[in-house]
Amino acid sequence: MNRLRSEPKTHVSVFITLILAALVMVGGGVMHAVYKNSQVRTDRMIDQAEKRIKQTRTRISMVDVRMDKLLDRYEMKDRLKFAGSPLLPVKPADVEEILPGQSGPRVAAIRE
Repeated sequence: MNRLRSEPKTHVSVFITLILAALVMVGGGVMHAVYKNSQVRTDRMIDQAEKRIKQTRTRISMVDVRMDKLLDRYEMKDRLKFAGSPLLPVKPADVEEILPGQSGPRVAAIRE
């Protein structure tokens, strides 16, 4: 009976091992939280970049639409008429084709 009372029930190394295991678990939890937060932050940055790319593509398409409208030959003709431009329409007979081996173009007289 005295022998059981005098022997330690658990060895000190068991407590040390338990403390070390708890520290490893706490450290793992903290590292998991840190990595998860950085992952969420990275996902938000990716979403913002994708949103900016989408907005830029929309702006590019809007510029293309405006450019096509400005370069539309019929609307350009109407705008020139509305502005009172002195430009005259070009007839197909007025167009002269220049081949690479020829000298400079001849200037046609403007008919009024």
